[in-house]
Amino acid sequence: MDVMEPKISAPATRWTRLGATSRAALRSPVLRNIATVASGTAGAQVITLALMPVITRLYGPEAYGVLGIFMSLAFMLVPIAALTYPIAIVLPRRDSDARGLIRLSLLIASGFSLLAAVFIALFGETLASQAGVTQITPFLMLLPLVLLASAALEVTQQWLIRKQRYRLTAGVAVQQAIAHNGLRIAVGLAHASPATLLLSTAFGPLLHTAMLNWGLRRSSVAGASPATAEPLAMGTRELAAHYQDFPLYRAPQMLINAVSQNLPTLVLAVFFGPVAAGFFALCKQALNVPTQLIGKSVADVYYPRISAAVNDHQPIAAMLAKATGALAVVGLVPFAVVFCFGPQLFALAFGEQWAMAGEYARWLALAEYMIFVSRPCTVAVPALALQGQFLVFEVLSTVLRIAALMAGALFLEQAEQTVMAFATAGILIYLSLIASVLFAARNWYSKADRQTRRDRP
Repeated sequence: MDVMEPKISAPATRWTRLGATSRAALRSPVLRNIATVASGTAGAQVITLALMPVITRLYGPEAYGVLGIFMSLAFMLVPIAALTYPIAIVLPRRDSDARGLIRLSLLIASGFSLLAAVFIALFGETLASQAGVTQITPFLMLLPLVLLASAALEVTQQWLIRKQRYRLTAGVAVQQAIAHNGLRIAVGLAHASPATLLLSTAFGPLLHTAMLNWGLRRSSVAGASPATAEPLAMGTRELAAHYQDFPLYRAPQMLINAVSQNLPTLVLAVFFGPVAAGFFALCKQALNVPTQLIGKSVADVYYPRISAAVNDHQPIAAMLAKATGALAVVGLVPFAVVFCFGPQLFALAFGEQWAMAGEYARWLALAEYMIFVSRPCTVAVPALALQGQFLVFEVLSTVLRIAALMAGALFLEQAEQTVMAFATAGILIYLSLIASVLFAARNWYSKADRQTRRDRP
């Protein structure tokens, strides 16, 4: 009689392989870094969400509208305050060049803030009156300070990303959320007004920057050995010229994108009043949570990895596709819940006066979902040197967003339908972005592979 050897069934083999793959994934440095960043961002967002119902009940929609108008102006200008040179801090091989980019970024941001202060002093009140947003006139001179503090925050965050100090970034994010939201509640309990809400919110970037730098300095003194002096490879002008694609292409692209993202708040304020603007501002803040929670964490970790892969001529199309697909699955449930039950959720969480904001949120959730899914492709743009093409894309997408907004405001004449038109434009834009970047990533590797073969002896 033949002795039959035991066979492992196919399902058992699959489960064994799945278990081995899962254990390997848990040991992956990339996943650990993502988990670290996500945990800090999650903690900060959970704290903000937990305290937001208190803040919304203290201040109300009109105060949020005034805050939304001011912060929309700030968010439009923050991306170009340092001409996007901070984004390049991750790219140089030498730390000395990265430090040179830090100095260049802060110098440009200081000059930009000074020019903004002069412009506001000369023309700010007149422009606010003509635009119909006189509510923010008393606070306009605060804008240059917010721009400078936000640029310093971006510089610090990019340096920490370069050094892979994800644990420090995560810890400070939680501490800053507690301190900042606690401050907004404290001043609201003392005197709830648009002014106190705006002033306490504008203090956030400065507080965050100070906490990150203090944590970095303390950890360096406590555990790190003295760094060896590294000669500066390039001077400030050389660095500015070497990374000139950032101010030439990335800065206009980010400016256009910021304008198109924040213009709805201003349009709603002009055509429908500060209360409608307040509804929209709260929706954007609440719906941005998943994007900040996971999407930004993935982007922060994948950005240096994608840059390294490009420098080493490795394929990245599959990496981008997997990250995009994973985010699509992760974000489906929370955004779908908001779409189905937005008014009930907002009324329950923030108070009955915010139920209309939930109607806005239903449609904005669809557009925010696409932003969430597109984060890996967005961070791949500078690494793939797509700045010029992306600038053209942003111009066309901004035209589409503005056309949708103005059509809703002028022809539909209802705030909710204006938001619906804006959300539809956003869905089309980010679907196109994902497709174009994945296509470009595949073509880039094909060209790089052909070039490598030609260069071989």
